[in-house]
Amino acid sequence: MKGYELLYIVGTQYTDEEVGGIQETIAKFLGDLKAKVLRNENLGKIRLAYPIKKISHGSYILVHFDANSSIVQDFNRRLGLMDEVLRHTLLTRVSGALEKTFEISSYVPPLSEESKQEKETKRPSLKTSKKSVQAELPSPRPVSMEESSMSMEELDQKLDQILEGDIAKNI
Repeated sequence: MKGYELLYIVGTQYTDEEVGGIQETIAKFLGDLKAKVLRNENLGKIRLAYPIKKISHGSYILVHFDANSSIVQDFNRRLGLMDEVLRHTLLTRVSGALEKTFEISSYVPPLSEESKQEKETKRPSLKTSKKSVQAELPSPRPVSMEESSMSMEELDQKLDQILEGDIAKNI
């Protein structure tokens, strides 16, 4: 028997009791296929990254089980046909997965206000990070009056020299 990990999402149109019933149904179905369920855990309800069948929240259920590889393809197909299951993924279980605890969190778009607030709370204060960055950066080269008042022709010549690779001569 080989170890497998199943993660599936049940839409929020089902109550917690109905989600528990769906969990039991899938566990019973695995039992009928002579698979041994090692873990059947509801990870909670969260917002989905994008709506699926016009549903924007779902309950995530994680199942670890041992089964013969001959039944997995049929089980995967039947799971995809269940109306209650919005999405699912079935993977070979990696070693040590049974001992791990999992925590899920909602998807937050990277440029949203929520994301900016979340980043602010996780980062050290800006003053500290600016000072440390400034300490690492080399100080800029002082600009003389002659360089700051160049004509356009002189500037074009300097740029041409720099682009041609004569950089050491200009510094």
